[in-house]
Amino acid sequence: MSSKPILLVDDEVKVLYSLSRSLSEEDFDNIKIAQNGQDALEIIKNTPDLALIVTDFHMPGINGIDLLAKVREASPDVIRILLTGAADLEMALDAVNKGNIFRFLLKPCSTENFTAAIKDGLRQNELISAERELLTKTLSGSIKVMVDILSMLSPGIFSQASRLRNLARDLAVILHLEDQAWEIELAALLSQIGAVTIPRYILDRWQRGELLDEPETKIIRSIPRIGKLLIKNIPRLENVAEAVGYQNCTYSGQAAVDAPTASDIPLMARILKVIIDFDRLVEKSYEPLVAFQTMLIHESEYDPEILAAFRSIIRNAENQYSHKISNARKGEKEITIEAVRLGMVLSRDVIDRNGILIVAKDTMINDVLMYKLVNYFRSHAILEPVYIESVF
Repeated sequence: MSSKPILLVDDEVKVLYSLSRSLSEEDFDNIKIAQNGQDALEIIKNTPDLALIVTDFHMPGINGIDLLAKVREASPDVIRILLTGAADLEMALDAVNKGNIFRFLLKPCSTENFTAAIKDGLRQNELISAERELLTKTLSGSIKVMVDILSMLSPGIFSQASRLRNLARDLAVILHLEDQAWEIELAALLSQIGAVTIPRYILDRWQRGELLDEPETKIIRSIPRIGKLLIKNIPRLENVAEAVGYQNCTYSGQAAVDAPTASDIPLMARILKVIIDFDRLVEKSYEPLVAFQTMLIHESEYDPEILAAFRSIIRNAENQYSHKISNARKGEKEITIEAVRLGMVLSRDVIDRNGILIVAKDTMINDVLMYKLVNYFRSHAILEPVYIESVF
């Protein structure tokens, strides 16, 4: 009936045999057993698709409620059922509060009631899995739409976002933040999403390092705030939105009245501050090491631990920004628009007839950018060839 694993835990072999036989007779064909909590936790660790656990309360070592509490923490989607022959109100309260159980069954439990509870639990697991899959797809789709819009409206900012993502990934590893790495990378990728609301001519002048007047400067400074507004309503991205909103906060020194400082600044925002400032300096033709040394002059603006960790990834950064150090491109290949494929990486900027950037170099081609190149070519706005890295 069900191919997803079910785990039965009881220190009495006869009980395990009886429960297993009851489920087998109902065509449940993926049943695992354990005689104590420690063995059960090991099985759970090695069974990522486990759907449901049924456990006795009185067992040597870890009791049933403490076991379910550990299961809840390690694998929250696993449905938890307590089956016990000695129950009281305190036990029931602990089972609900600590283990957040789905069912509380008393021994002796009829085969009919037991299998009905198992079936209900598996249906609940399916609902949770379906909801999580929907949420994940919605989240992924929302992010893809935002990134695609960024790539279409501001090629330069999109190229910057890709560089920032790589720096964020390396920095997360150095800081031992692997569990938060996906959020840190995403915060870096979406850190400049607010730029899609900025008039193109202001954005271009800012990226070229031209002097802006006061109203234009205020518009540029609004990028983090607008980015936060765009992101904050997407499920599970609340922390990312906060990081994007506070990316310009300085660790100490001059700060706006309503801006946090020091450790009150979200950790991901402190990371963004370091990598964004570094990227902007290198894009101004500073060599990576010189850019980092320039940041040290204003080191009070940065979290000292993050700044120190960033020093160790400068070598990786030198590889990423090698095109800024030397104008020579290696392994370059020219192709027609018709030959462009997903995953190719541009080795030169694609410029239209008026000298406006269409897609920045070092950008990986996705489906949206392919349509953009084809449409621009068909409208005679750009000419062939385009240049890609010759690994293809």
